[in-house]
Amino acid sequence: MKIKMLIIVGLSLLLASCSLLEPKVKQSTLSANEKLLFSRLMALGDNIIAGYQSAALTEKHQKRSFVALIAQQGETPDFMQPYIGYPGLGSESYAGYGILRLKYLDDPETPNTVNPDPVIVAEPFADYPDFDPAGQPFVSDEVMFWPLPYNNLAVPGIYVDDVYKATTRLRSRSKSGLLDVILRNPLPDPYGYKTAFAQAKLFQPSLILCWVGMYDVLAYAQYNAINPVTEPPTTKKDFATYFAALMDSLKSTQAAVLVGNIPDILDMPYFHTVPGVVIDTVTNTPVKDESGNTIPLVGVEEGDLVLTPARVFIRQGYGLPANFPKSNGQPLPEDVVLDKNEQAVVLDLIEGYNTAIDSICEARKIPVVDMYSFFKEISQGTEIAGFKLSADFITGGFYSLDGVHPSDLGHVLIANEWLRTINDNLPVSVPLINVPDRISQIAYSDSLLVKP
Repeated sequence: MKIKMLIIVGLSLLLASCSLLEPKVKQSTLSANEKLLFSRLMALGDNIIAGYQSAALTEKHQKRSFVALIAQQGETPDFMQPYIGYPGLGSESYAGYGILRLKYLDDPETPNTVNPDPVIVAEPFADYPDFDPAGQPFVSDEVMFWPLPYNNLAVPGIYVDDVYKATTRLRSRSKSGLLDVILRNPLPDPYGYKTAFAQAKLFQPSLILCWVGMYDVLAYAQYNAINPVTEPPTTKKDFATYFAALMDSLKSTQAAVLVGNIPDILDMPYFHTVPGVVIDTVTNTPVKDESGNTIPLVGVEEGDLVLTPARVFIRQGYGLPANFPKSNGQPLPEDVVLDKNEQAVVLDLIEGYNTAIDSICEARKIPVVDMYSFFKEISQGTEIAGFKLSADFITGGFYSLDGVHPSDLGHVLIANEWLRTINDNLPVSVPLINVPDRISQIAYSDSLLVKP
């Protein structure tokens, strides 16, 4: 098997090259104890903590993930992540695509729209012949053959129990395609066929950041065209059982542990960008009937949430009333509509998951970073360093182009939330990230910021 042979050969490589490591801090302000805490930093979890953004995992954004930023602040030596080459691997990869890219903020084919009509495309693998998504998706042999576990072993798309149970995609509950890539199984001993937790434990971590559980409910709420989710979401009872077992495992390492709770995913732009009414394709504003009322899409009831992928179906005529041009006479598919009952299931699960996280972590004296409240603050709108941030799609600044995962700027703010919790609960005082400095480094296409 090609990948196995390459890994065995590659383990003989020296660690001399530092081209892919995070930048070194030239003048340290940390004490010896603070440096010791961050010396063997390890991250476990699912999408956001992995650095997943705009529907893919790729080096450009992994290096700007909140874990990478925390490692910089804590001066973690030889910090390594499973850096994936461009255009990355993610939810579009089964169809031959990587990361999403904003092509136009306003579609040039409809230049007179009242509201911007963005055009977002997925980068095709065919345009990047040097990228090998199946055999060697990493940016270099140095990354692929790194002879230690990665400092960040978070895997997009996994469920909470996969952290300590899953060794490969087929030996997991989530069947995440990125498990085999990030865990690099089959690896030679001593890491061969080890779970993310088992690899982390062998690393003898000093500090573990763990944020997992969002995908246990997000997989149920999202539209999944290629790999539809056939199983119900993780029950509250099972989640509590799995999470308790995971926390006991993490505590057994003797490392300091921090955990993030679950945001309200229904606040995310993925669930709010597409209105449930007919939109004029010329002006990009709601169409109104003779009485001045908006016209609901066929298949959408009052209170339903229309998911972002519904745009594709609407362009094909789904959901448009029969008397409208381009209507195909079919209602909007149920899979791209989250009705009120399904929304209630999601909210009940998130509340149950977070209740379990709080009680389990309190009993084990594990600090919890309140990501639920933080994301709520973003959804209500907030101002940071002179910029207004919100949950608005594209222009809100906080979310990436998939409408679920934070942008580079979002990761800066998340990093500071985790650093505050670290400083409040551990005997350290690590400097927070200077947000204005980071904003000046973020490209326009990565985060469209709106000044007050």
